Amino acid sequence: MITTINFHVIKACNYKCKFCYATFNDISSKGISKENQFEIIKELANSRMFKKINFAGGEPTLVPYIDEFIIYAKNLGFETSIVTNASKINYDWIKNISPYLDILALSVDSLNEISNLKSGRNQNGKTVSKDKLIELAQACRQYGVNLKINTVVSQFNKDECLTNLINELNPFRWKILQATKVEGQNEKQFDLTMISSTEFYNFCSKNKNKLNFDIKTIEEPENLIQGSYLMVDMLGRFYDSSKGSHSYSEPILKIGLKSAINQVSVNSNKFVKREGNYTIKLNQVA
Repeated sequence: MITTINFHVIKACNYKCKFCYATFNDISSKGISKENQFEIIKELANSRMFKKINFAGGEPTLVPYIDEFIIYAKNLGFETSIVTNASKINYDWIKNISPYLDILALSVDSLNEISNLKSGRNQNGKTVSKDKLIELAQACRQYGVNLKINTVVSQFNKDECLTNLINELNPFRWKILQATKVEGQNEKQFDLTMISSTEFYNFCSKNKNKLNFDIKTIEEPENLIQGSYLMVDMLGRFYDSSKGSHSYSEPILKIGLKSAINQVSVNSNKFVKREGNYTIKLNQVA
């Protein structure tokens, strides 16, 4: 059962991760207006279909008014979350947004500078330091924001052990994802990043050894990632990747939320209408 909607509010990202399956290279437009994005959030809230909204990208903190989206969503009754590469936020940002932000998800694949440079997780050769990650984790603890870590396992980090770092950051959840090919997003460089299922599970096994018992781990191999999330893109359309590429609905603000969600559900068979309500049948939650 899915209770989370992922709203990709921006295409742009200051990093160029080779394994990224949300590049939106198939979209030429930068996106809809700020006002229309607010309308999308309102429509999602009014539908009462989702408990949590997760702001993503691209890199969502490149949106200059991302704080306004988080505050607005929280005031509409959403549990709020954001997933970020951490390059544009700091201790004070967490302090200021903490009354409205429930979960901060940080994308952390490696502490090895060479690995991050090779994978594209950097901007002009600059990566997020361990000291900054620890500072952000401390801010989360101090101001009551739940910390989550997302790690994509690829050729660049498959042999690394992050256990000590994860224990020090002490997130409530560590999601470990296998690098996954999505046509139109990352297929041109996927041969450089792909790993086998055996390599993925070896990473998981090694990294879970001696992990703090209260840190919940979620393993997502590629067969679970594809089609496991319900998402809205920066043009205000539902989309999913259940067929190995992004499939988009018409804009929500043009045809209505339920009509738009039906357009992605017809092919993926993810939604079942019961007594006027929509039950979302997916195998994972974000």
